[in-house]
Amino acid sequence: MANGNSKSFRDVIKDMVVAKTSLVYLLTDEDRRVEREVKALAAAFRPPLRVYVWSCTTGITCDDEIVVAEPSIMKALDWFMGIQETAFLILNDVHVFVQENPPVVRKLKDVARRTENGYKTIFMISPFLEIPAEMETDVVLVDVPLPGIDEIERTLQQVISKEKHRDSLMQAMTDDVKDLFIKAGAGLTSQQMFQAFRKCLSGKATITSRELDALVEEKRQIVKKSGLLELVPPTVAFDDLGGFGGLKRWLELRKDIFSKRAREYGLSLPKGVLLMGISGCGKSLCIKAIADFWKLPLLRLDMGRLYDGTKGTPEQCFEKVIKTAEASAPCVLWIDEIEAGIANAGQKSMGGSASRVLANFLTWMQEKTSPVFVGATANQIELLPPEILRKGRFDELFYVELPMDQEREEIIRIHLAHRNVEASQFDFAPLVKITQGFNGAEIEQGVTGAVFRAFTQNRKVTQSDLYIALESIVPLSTTMQEQIKRLERWAHNRAVKAGTG
Repeated sequence: MANGNSKSFRDVIKDMVVAKTSLVYLLTDEDRRVEREVKALAAAFRPPLRVYVWSCTTGITCDDEIVVAEPSIMKALDWFMGIQETAFLILNDVHVFVQENPPVVRKLKDVARRTENGYKTIFMISPFLEIPAEMETDVVLVDVPLPGIDEIERTLQQVISKEKHRDSLMQAMTDDVKDLFIKAGAGLTSQQMFQAFRKCLSGKATITSRELDALVEEKRQIVKKSGLLELVPPTVAFDDLGGFGGLKRWLELRKDIFSKRAREYGLSLPKGVLLMGISGCGKSLCIKAIADFWKLPLLRLDMGRLYDGTKGTPEQCFEKVIKTAEASAPCVLWIDEIEAGIANAGQKSMGGSASRVLANFLTWMQEKTSPVFVGATANQIELLPPEILRKGRFDELFYVELPMDQEREEIIRIHLAHRNVEASQFDFAPLVKITQGFNGAEIEQGVTGAVFRAFTQNRKVTQSDLYIALESIVPLSTTMQEQIKRLERWAHNRAVKAGTG
């Protein structure tokens, strides 16, 4: 198996051709991009080579001219074996024609044998990995990476070159602006990127913050349409976290971990953190704040969609997620409630798919070299298999406990400030006392209730409003007392406290 992550896609397929590989299986749904790259490679040969493209609707074409009108893949392979020239043939949607189709499989094996000592190459395009066992020794697999920096730049230049105000757009394309475009294009397919750039720049004579915001929003919508990932906007600042002193100190020590200086010093890229604790303690807020701390894009994975079958098999979906995350790197990959998709109970109920997703996840976490920081949260840590908790997968396992006195006061102050309520008028000692056992979400609910009470009476928020609103809340620490104690016992000597305690 060949993997295209370490070099450009064009360099990968060039290596295949130079090695006289007859059959190259390209795992991708970017057929137009593949055709462009193969044609560019063919043009670099002396003399240039022809590129023939076959599909089940048009037969064989060359430069959009029909060469063989017969749409049969068998006829296309016979024709390609019969021509005397050295050339490339692209087969689209090949997975449809090789499954349970012995004649096509045999024909491809015949082609591989007859062309193995020349430079004739067949590129088979498929969005799914469907290689029959009989063909495995004859085929080289290339998992086509998403476009890299050079390809993103070329696409950006291509879009600008077709605009009416291209000269002024080129002047506005400073290094900083270009860097923002490249970051926005990272993680998208070639066609998605082209459409996003064109939508942002079409008819524009310059590039302002409005165009850049529109570009980021366009990428957010494109990623969301995938159904697996969501590009989360930066809504939580690191300084807005109340408490979490242990986690904050851990992050401060790694402030420059993604820098070139850190690599030269010999430091490895961070793998990620797993935050465990009861619901409402702020685990998800922490992941958002981590992305803000490093100023990295935040991609949220919906674990449930991996298994619903609408986007392919769980393994295929997971591979798409990893490919997108690595192309978007450096970034934070947020896996909320990881036990919902990677758990002992889940493996038993979902069979082999869950086990394979777990195995792929563990391997990737252990061996990944791309700067993708995984921020995972878990409410039921006992459901996770022990392999995922051992050192080497995550950098640290944090236990998010209920906030202590000082932390609860800090949380109350933060939520008051967010609602433009002056904190100096309140006596926090009784408020801290009455919120004993509260989590962050419950404190926020109380502050919101107090502000709403004052709003309906058209007056300022008072001490009494806060006290009444907080006193009316029954915290989870009361209703889930047994579960919390069990979680605390598990975390003792197994996890680092995320708070100041």
